Amino acid sequence: MSKSSDGRPRFLSPLLRTLRQRPLVVALTKRELSARYRGSALGFVWSLINPLLLLLVYATVFRFVFTPRADVRPYALFLFGGVLVWGFVSAALLDAAETFRTNGPLLRKTTVAPEVFPAVAVGARLSHLCLALPVLGAAILFAAVTGSASPGAPLFQFPFVLLLLTATVFGLALAVSSLAVHFGDVRDLIGNLLTLAFFLTPVLYPAASVPQRWRPFLWLNPFAIFFSSVHESAFFFRPISASAWAGMALTAAAALLSGAWVFDRLRDSIAEEA
Repeated sequence: MSKSSDGRPRFLSPLLRTLRQRPLVVALTKRELSARYRGSALGFVWSLINPLLLLLVYATVFRFVFTPRADVRPYALFLFGGVLVWGFVSAALLDAAETFRTNGPLLRKTTVAPEVFPAVAVGARLSHLCLALPVLGAAILFAAVTGSASPGAPLFQFPFVLLLLTATVFGLALAVSSLAVHFGDVRDLIGNLLTLAFFLTPVLYPAASVPQRWRPFLWLNPFAIFFSSVHESAFFFRPISASAWAGMALTAAAALLSGAWVFDRLRDSIAEEA
């Protein structure tokens, strides 16, 4: 195993460099958010309006138009929480696939560590999710007041689930961003894989509704345990099992280490390929 000058395994270098450049990641994330809403009259308020409109659409459709097969009530809230978090995962990975194409000139003209750019892609999408979470929180409180739900201490598990999911997404973003700059088909491949993964992940349905004989295949999906835990903590308000926590931690560690390894192998040629 090759080692860096400080004696650490070389494949850990992308993670360590990202940690050292945290202020730059934060600054570029703020710039990305400002650019996204530049020229908009409402600015960051759209981060609240968009999820609120999405929740209203779900609530209307599943109350007056469709009766969901999943035996969960209120289904609109169940769906909203899952789709909100899935939107972060999907958008972050798609942005990571484009980040070096978008920031190629900046990367070639400066000494910025390339690891910063996939970190910014994830950080910007995480910021959008965090700005939308007040709508989810208000919906949970409304459901509690109307007697549809009874949130309690298990709800406080949700931020830790989100933290482990973010670590997983960042590890995948490192791999996706470095591969995409060398292979132009990666973005299309990632888009199709995410579409497939959306239906194979318990976002639209609870994991318990999957027939017992198919559940081992469900858990082969690395996102399944995270979204099952999202629903456990933020919808069913049940404690997450120790095995689920262990599964999420191992998945996050595996994604970070494998993503850093892929990124390190391709890092030296990123600037010239971008």
